[in-house]
Amino acid sequence: MHHILCFGDSNTYGISPENGKRYAEHLRWPIRLQQALGATFQLIEAGQPNRTLVDKPPFDGDVSGVQYLKPYLNAQPLALIIIMLGTNDLKARYHLSATAIGSGLHSLINAIQNHYQQPTQLPQPKLLILCPPEVYAIGQYQRIYAGANEKAKQLGPVFGHIAQQTQCDFFNTQSHIQPCAIEGVHLAPEQHAALAHHLAQHLLTMF
Repeated sequence: MHHILCFGDSNTYGISPENGKRYAEHLRWPIRLQQALGATFQLIEAGQPNRTLVDKPPFDGDVSGVQYLKPYLNAQPLALIIIMLGTNDLKARYHLSATAIGSGLHSLINAIQNHYQQPTQLPQPKLLILCPPEVYAIGQYQRIYAGANEKAKQLGPVFGHIAQQTQCDFFNTQSHIQPCAIEGVHLAPEQHAALAHHLAQHLLTMF
């Protein structure tokens, strides 16, 4: 059995762009991915709305602190950790460049890898870094994500380079999915399905 941890924000948690509520389990991309991969895989959902890489990063902040992540790392051997973060870091109030967001990703990767280098820890899993989807500064998010459109596009090259530096696998979701054209941030059900489909194809080359 291959256990895969899906660590992300509201698009991993499964927030609907239509009503802000969480999708039913069968509509969310991690469960769709498990269905596509088959019975030898078990997907673990660890999405949290508003999770960031830089402000209150996953190994420090209350929203996504080490006390949240480490129990997943210690609970059982993981074959893979999928990380899809960076969208919330694009919010205008943080004034972060794509490079600065990438630094947060680099720190997270280092923290996970260092965690597994301790002699008492479980074997180190593979890491798959996802560049998150684009963001459209429209509607209710026009001010919150002002200026995010271009920075979101810059995350692909930045994240890809960091993945290469840290010997992680990389997948750019922007080549395959896009957020709701009206709401601008979250994924419609068909986009969850598309992400699961393309990730399944990618993961089958890794195992």
